[in-house]
Amino acid sequence: MPSGQSSNQPSILSISQASKMLGVSEATLRQWTDEGKIRAFVTPGGHRRYAESELRHFMGTGHRVHGIKDLVAKMELVPSQELQIAQTHFVNTDWYGKLDQDARAHLADLGRRIHRLVIMYVTMQSKRDETMQLARDVGHEFGAYLAEIGLSLTDAMEAFLLHRAPLINAATDLIKKREALNERAAEAIPLVTQITDEALLSLVEAYQNYQTRSDDRGKSE
Repeated sequence: MPSGQSSNQPSILSISQASKMLGVSEATLRQWTDEGKIRAFVTPGGHRRYAESELRHFMGTGHRVHGIKDLVAKMELVPSQELQIAQTHFVNTDWYGKLDQDARAHLADLGRRIHRLVIMYVTMQSKRDETMQLARDVGHEFGAYLAEIGLSLTDAMEAFLLHRAPLINAATDLIKKREALNERAAEAIPLVTQITDEALLSLVEAYQNYQTRSDDRGKSE
């Protein structure tokens, strides 16, 4: 109970205290407040305050809070979605039709490796630096290979972004559905973009380096 508050007065909590009590992120609590699910009052200084009794009543109504396991469960469905993407989008492109089975299998393997690293990055905080470097390495391999098999840089980026899209969608789907997220799940969502952006930058760098070496070899011949 806050200092100076008598025992017969209701406990008043800050948004930080209230979100911890509910086990959700502050963003989720703000959303619930804006939607009228939880009542709050605003101090003269513009800060939201919550009555503990109001929060306990809300907790008793059975609202589900999604955590990191729910987010990861959605992301684990991504490989099957990537297969659907390959079957629907890639088959209609000129460059995909020119790839042999080995090339298609290699690209699929690179996509799966990125997928596994994204999940590691989201769930294993102590290994994020290591995981980020591994993602850069895979991005580099992705870019060099796509350049080697003759894709344009635009097509190479499209191939990567289409593999990335289901991961981003899985991460943001809970938000789009206005589901409640706990703090760890809310913090994990930007991490998906962060690690895949780094992989994409490595892809572009490797592609350009490959092209430069090819041009240099052409000039020397």
